[in-house]
Amino acid sequence: MNNKTILSTAAALLLAVPAFAAPGSATQMLDDHIVLIDYAKVENNRMLIPLRDVAQNMGATVEWNRQQNSIRITKGDTDMLLTIDSKIVRLGSSDIELDAPAKVVRTTTYVPLRFVSQTLGAEVSWNQQAQEATIKQQEGNDIVVRVGQEREEPAAADKATAAWTKLLNEKLNEAADVSKIKQIRAHFKPYFTDRLINAIIADKGLKEKCRFDAYYGPYYMSKTTAKLSQSLDMGRTKWGETINLYRETELVRVDGGWKADSVTFREIVTPLGNP
Repeated sequence: MNNKTILSTAAALLLAVPAFAAPGSATQMLDDHIVLIDYAKVENNRMLIPLRDVAQNMGATVEWNRQQNSIRITKGDTDMLLTIDSKIVRLGSSDIELDAPAKVVRTTTYVPLRFVSQTLGAEVSWNQQAQEATIKQQEGNDIVVRVGQEREEPAAADKATAAWTKLLNEKLNEAADVSKIKQIRAHFKPYFTDRLINAIIADKGLKEKCRFDAYYGPYYMSKTTAKLSQSLDMGRTKWGETINLYRETELVRVDGGWKADSVTFREIVTPLGNP
């Protein structure tokens, strides 16, 4: 498979689903058709965009590997690998060189704006006066990336520990079906806010009854808000399209600890790539 075919496949897979504004994230909807991400940076006359929010709003999954100091972006059969402080992006079996390396600023990974057009195949335009870029997808919402302020994350001591995050995930799995839990409010009180508990009681559990074991995050939006993202392979359609179910949990810091505040689900069907 040549480089042109790989890029076409990546674009088809990543752009075939609608963009979304993740709950609790730094994204917001300007209207029914435009997603705003408002904390890009400009360095050396080059715009740097927050990788995770842009990629996720294009329907991709982003996974951080702390040991290898790398980031993997996946969507269907497409697999991209970036290494922090390197200009090289591994796309399938080919290497693509960016005009600037991926870099981390306060745990947020930034890549040059051209990354979108070079590896994701979307059309990008730049408005110098407004200091913003518009990413036009073949399908789904446009994404406006605007230069703005960086996120202010909590101090390391105030972040959720790995053990607590794992426990929250297990409690979310328990909340999928509460038919056998007698005291629902008391059972989940240490882990969920009243808002989420009320929703679980009203709906008799979470909307989707699947168990999620792998998770990404928490991904901090501010000193008091974070997001836990999870995905589950649901198999394929009769046409061979891949089906992935996503569970996204918004976390809030309450009384010195982190609790789950809301849960949303998305199902994404990815068309087959070009042979």
